[in-house]
This record gives sequence, structure tokens and C-alpha cells, in this order.
Amino acid sequence: MKSKRYTAMILAVLVMAAIFVTGWPTTKQAGSEEPELAQLGAGKAMQIWRCELAVEATEEQVLEHAQKWLAAARTMKGGENLELYVKFPVVVNATNEVDLLLVLVAPTFKEWGRFWDAYGDSDCAAHDVKAQEFLVCPDSTMWESFKVSTAREAHPVDKAAGAPFGEGRAVQWWRCELLKDATEEQVLEHAQKWLAAARTVKGGKNLQMIVNFPVVVNATGKVDLLLMLAAPNFEERGEFWDNYGDSAAGDAEEASEKIMVAPDSVLWEAFRIQAD
Repeated sequence: MKSKRYTAMILAVLVMAAIFVTGWPTTKQAGSEEPELAQLGAGKAMQIWRCELAVEATEEQVLEHAQKWLAAARTMKGGENLELYVKFPVVVNATNEVDLLLVLVAPTFKEWGRFWDAYGDSDCAAHDVKAQEFLVCPDSTMWESFKVSTAREAHPVDKAAGAPFGEGRAVQWWRCELLKDATEEQVLEHAQKWLAAARTVKGGKNLQMIVNFPVVVNATGKVDLLLMLAAPNFEERGEFWDNYGDSAAGDAEEASEKIMVAPDSVLWEAFRIQAD
């Protein structure tokens, strides 16, 4: 796929995730069809671990561990509203090998901090120690995360919540670099316009996009922001890209080239973990 198309796709993702993640903070101006842009400093707290599996470990073991971990986490102060996503790679053209990602989302940084203050002697910590027999997560990154909204946005049923392996969401991520003088507000504004256009394309009506700005990055590699595009399944994602070239979303891609570049992307199968 040409770099120009990568840049446009940037502005689409798919959370988890990740997410892919419903109910992220958005606001809408009274009497207007267009929602207001998300306010920087009011996003969700998202922590991402890059993990490696032992030779004989399975994806099913990971999902089972994640379910038990989340159930324990939600019994703790600050953990009541946590969300957890597991992402397995489908196509990876970025550098550094990774077997899977674990994505933890809290509604606010305060709740995330309260949870980690209580983590040390918790059942969650015990689950992590046990999981080290088959799963190692050597580094993590911290993001302020915004779900992009469009006018009259629909919220499709999250069929990836608790789905069996092979039935997760299709989520593509771009690690992006801002060009000189470009702002985060410009990114959010362009993402909103791009997503509105993308949802008019065949296969795009259920797309969700999340824009993430780094708070703490201890993994290698420079990144100014992470863009995620999520489709409910790989069929819809494929139909969208089949029809992307001459679409309104394709026409809007040139604007993104003025504010950012996206040198690589990764495609994941993403599962939202159910705690019960």
C-alpha cells in the first residue's frame, strides 16, 4: 500500500483495542450537528504492554489469564471501571517483534493511579506472577486516549467482547510523527472529518477511531501519537479498503500530509475481555 494511503488510514482505526472501545468522552454543542472536539487533558488513561509468549503457550491461555486478572482488578479501589483488551498481531511491518499487546484503559488518570497505588499485594499482582510462566511483558507505554466522534454517531454492539479466538475485531495502528508546527488539536479536528467521510464508504459505517497522545513512553522508538482504526470484523475492514481509493475519505487524505507522517502500521485481532 502506498505511503499516501497509509497516512490517510492513520486517521481511521481499532482499540481494543483494544480496543473498539465505546463510551469514550465526547461532547456535542447544543443545536449543532457537529460534535465539539475532545478537550486535551480530558482523555482516558491507556497503558499498553508489549508481551512475549513462551514457546508452547497459547492465545487461549492469554485470554483466560486476562479474564481472571480483570475480575480481580475490578474488586480493587480504582479498578471498578477498568477495561482490558488483548491484541494478537495479524500483519506487522513495524520494527521490533511482539507476540501480543495487553491494553488497560481507565476512565481517568486518577482512577488509574488509585488502582496502581493498591496493586502491590493484590490478587492482580499474584495473577501476574503466575502468568510469568508463559507470558513476559518487558515494557509499557502510557497514553491519553480520545475516541473520535462524528455527528449522529451510532454505537454498534461490541461483538468482540468475550469472543472466542478468531472472532475478534480488526484493528490497525499507526505510529505517527507530527510535522513542525502541527498541533494535537489539528490532529483531532482532521481525524473527526476523516472518520465522517470514511463512514460513507462501503464497509465503513461501523468504523471507530481512537487518537492517543503519549504520556510516558519507555519502549524504543520515537512516536508523537498513535492512531487506531477499528472495524467489527475483517470482512468489513476489507470491504472498506476495496472501496477506499476514489472515496470521500480518500480525497481527504492529502490534508493529513500537512500535519503528520506515518512510517509504519500494525494490524491486530483485538478482544475486549469480559470479567465475568
